[in-house]
Amino acid sequence: MNYLYTLLFSILVSVSVFAQNNGGKTESDKYNYAKELIDQGKYEPGIVVLEDILSMKGATLQPYALTLIGYADYQQKKFTDAETTLLKVTSTYPSWEQLDNANYLLACSYLKQGKVNETIGMFDKIKDQSLKDELALLSKDAAQSLSYEEVYKIYTAYPTNEMVGFVLLEKIKEQPKEQRDQELYHKLATGLGVIIDAGHKVREGKFKDTYTIAAILPFFTETINGDALRVKNEFVYNIYQGLLLGKEYLEKRDVKVNILAFDTKRDTTHLQELLAQPEMENVDLIIGPLYADMLPIVQQYSNETGVPMVNPISNNSSIIEGVSSAFLATSTPSTVGSTLGKKLRTQELAALEMFEVDSLKLQADTVQTYVVFGHSTKEKELAKSFKEAYEAEGGKIAAFQEFDPVDGFNVLQEMFDPLAYVDSLDIVKDSTANVFIAVTNEIEALNTISALLSLGTVAATYVPEEWLKFKQLSYAQMESAKINILYPNWYDDDSYRAKSLIAEYQTKFNNQPSDFVFKGFETMFSFGMILNEYGSGFVTPLKESKTLRKGYLVPAYNYFEGQDNQYVPIIQFIDGDLKNMTPPEFIEEN
Repeated sequence: MNYLYTLLFSILVSVSVFAQNNGGKTESDKYNYAKELIDQGKYEPGIVVLEDILSMKGATLQPYALTLIGYADYQQKKFTDAETTLLKVTSTYPSWEQLDNANYLLACSYLKQGKVNETIGMFDKIKDQSLKDELALLSKDAAQSLSYEEVYKIYTAYPTNEMVGFVLLEKIKEQPKEQRDQELYHKLATGLGVIIDAGHKVREGKFKDTYTIAAILPFFTETINGDALRVKNEFVYNIYQGLLLGKEYLEKRDVKVNILAFDTKRDTTHLQELLAQPEMENVDLIIGPLYADMLPIVQQYSNETGVPMVNPISNNSSIIEGVSSAFLATSTPSTVGSTLGKKLRTQELAALEMFEVDSLKLQADTVQTYVVFGHSTKEKELAKSFKEAYEAEGGKIAAFQEFDPVDGFNVLQEMFDPLAYVDSLDIVKDSTANVFIAVTNEIEALNTISALLSLGTVAATYVPEEWLKFKQLSYAQMESAKINILYPNWYDDDSYRAKSLIAEYQTKFNNQPSDFVFKGFETMFSFGMILNEYGSGFVTPLKESKTLRKGYLVPAYNYFEGQDNQYVPIIQFIDGDLKNMTPPEFIEEN
């Protein structure tokens, strides 16, 4: 929520001017003092000062004070309290000049409570387009985690909301073709300008002294400067800064690239004009776009011209679906799940090779896997792709269970009972089983792992990377339980390469690099090396190559028969540090 800083700064400026014009220095001083306290993270003392303002006779700053109280509650994760306070602002001061800010913060409070429907309802109440864009970006991920039925219900209530329309279209694309509502599918595609049946041009490869890469990103500025800080779309500039650093590191390896930076401005007409510019004729790779409403235009351009495109941050399969020259720098949930399924079955089959007699192999092949998954599209895709890949090689699924939101702990304890430790016998019933917990919701994940560990099981457990963000599950607990984490694009931040890159970024930009910097850097570095190896027509040979290549930070990348990274590290905490349990072999050094 980078925008909240700018939001409250603008309120502070407005309050200072307003108070000075009306002679209310005492009231303004109190407000500014409260703002200082809240800026320092002293939320409760700040709220006390703001409440004092609300009790003053003839006070003129109540809506400002209430909004700042709402912000303080939000920062303390008291989202219900923030909602109550901000609703008071919007109902009591419907003509307030800063009402958009209160409505935006209210929408964010709804979002944090999982009230996606209420969040979408706030779009029509916010007039500032930049705030709407920011809200769309924040709410898109939440909407994508819902089921098709839930998104469709929101769409029927808000049929003109583009973000909801794009998410619903993606949900339909994820369905098997025979299950799609074709009428709705084409209606959405037509209304949103999405090309769903496009031809594909294969580009002839050329080797060049210098390759041209177009960064098509939503900078929202007239001057694109890699040194810019604290801008509206700061994460976009972080990506761009990473691209610039990646270019420098490529040049150290005698790989020369020229970056053309284009600002989409979140305007489809402007984007079409950009793609029609003469400079695009020499472009060898497009990095971007980032927003869903810009995507169809670039997808169509890539299909028609054969110019490859890569998204540096998303794992959404809809970006590459139907576009043979589109790539993701990371791995889709489908690839993550199938990678685990193939790996576990390979391990099981390798263990069976110890038995020379086929009949003994058959008897010994009793390993079973238990799968628990959540309700979002991503969680279901992880579980489904795992099951398909695992069973395709003869693996046995003992249980395939969606988390029960009513009685999850008890249901799972019963399901995991075959893995329990038996005190009387001093053994674990099944010490060979695997468990895949494809759950990303923290409460549901904690219930699942608690149900499993309470039985004394020693089963090998695998979980998505989101578990590293859980606040109620310490790294020490994860290490003790020997939990394996599926972590696409993981890198060792204690390595010499990572530390030197961080130091160089700090020197160059006088700031600490965010994850977006690393994503931009790795995308530029990896695809720059691909251009150097295969030339501008790299799409087909890259997808035909089984070679596992070393990234600069990430352990490896590979696009064999795929358009997302097919290498997925499985990591574990060892002595407090994350270690890659699946180190790649035979990598070409960079």
